[in-house]
Amino acid sequence: MSIYLDIILVAFLFIYLVKEKQLNILNSSLIYLFIHVFFVTLRGIQIFFLDAKIISNKWYSTYITIDEIDKAIFLADISLVAFFIGFNFFTDGFRKSGALLVKKFQNYKETRQRWIDYYLIAVFVAGIIGIVTYRSIADRDIDTEEFSTFSNFLTSLGIISAIVLLYEKGFKKVYVAYFFLLIVFYSLQGENRFRVVLALLFVLMYYLKTLNLRMPPWKYYILGFVFILFSFPLKEVGKNFQETGKIDVSEVVKDSFEEFSEGESGDMSFIEQSAGMVGAMELKNKIFYGSTYQPIFFFFVPRSMWAEKPALNEWQHQISISGRDFGEMGQISLISGESYANFRYFGVFIVSFLIGRWYSYLYNKYSNLPAKHKGFLLLLLFNMVLFQVWRDGMISLILFPFLNYLPIMILYFIKKPIPVK
Repeated sequence: MSIYLDIILVAFLFIYLVKEKQLNILNSSLIYLFIHVFFVTLRGIQIFFLDAKIISNKWYSTYITIDEIDKAIFLADISLVAFFIGFNFFTDGFRKSGALLVKKFQNYKETRQRWIDYYLIAVFVAGIIGIVTYRSIADRDIDTEEFSTFSNFLTSLGIISAIVLLYEKGFKKVYVAYFFLLIVFYSLQGENRFRVVLALLFVLMYYLKTLNLRMPPWKYYILGFVFILFSFPLKEVGKNFQETGKIDVSEVVKDSFEEFSEGESGDMSFIEQSAGMVGAMELKNKIFYGSTYQPIFFFFVPRSMWAEKPALNEWQHQISISGRDFGEMGQISLISGESYANFRYFGVFIVSFLIGRWYSYLYNKYSNLPAKHKGFLLLLLFNMVLFQVWRDGMISLILFPFLNYLPIMILYFIKKPIPVK
């Protein structure tokens, strides 16, 4: 079974990071490893050793098999190894470039501070508009999917404005209060928890950088685990709050922990959904040869201008089989499943390797720069969306930085630091 190989692999990779003194929250390979362990290794242990139910089978009438899950874990392992190789090896050029940048910008000034100040006002106003115009999309009709791409962006502006203000103005009480007020607000909407979780990751990475810490203090790990348990049922928490106006936090955490420990949390089913897709691909003998990436080139075109515009997950519609309607349900492929759909095993390795190279470039070049330098901001942004890339595939590497978090990307292009003596 692949789970044995997976356990050995993640242990070896963690030991490697410890030995190489690479335990740093900014280290993208550590983030990738954590995501893999939490959603692949732990879920595999629950299924193969603890006889946990295959959660996804409550959605499918054509059940996912153990063999399909075994193969999906193997593909995820290939992806993990490829990302690690791309990220951690052959990095001398990136490191030298980073060292030169650190030396150059030991002392610097921002030449467009007035532009930034005006932009912060605009972002704050846009954030208020986003909050005011917030609309529920958790239960949207599938026909309105394309509109929801824009509504996702619009309704995310509130939390993004809080991130940008914290980053530029620092951890002053008024900005911290505004940020946590919006964290609570978004947590109670019952939808799209990534807005909350990824925003907290961004702020945590930035905060530790300002303290010159590589990893959070140990006392924060328990808080982090509790938050993860609380984040799983946020959709139900939001709906219950909107219906009753009440939240029993202790009950939520208790129920979430029981679901997690017993292997019945739907949020742990990513590897199962990927397994179902891989099985369907092979049943239909379908290979896409890169066509799943086509939406990267037209996702920004409004459907009103292109009535026949393909869905972002068009390829999932094409691999759907009787009893497994992936396209309509919008299931999770993982980067390994998407890459397998395009180029089989070669694709799983080479795509993950290339993504690892991109993240290695960002980390080795920008991680040691001052926290306010635009290069460090770019690293924070892409580290924040790494979970989405791992979960949803290559399109998220473009879609999230340039659409969902566009205000942060605009700030990156506005900033123009110059060295001073």
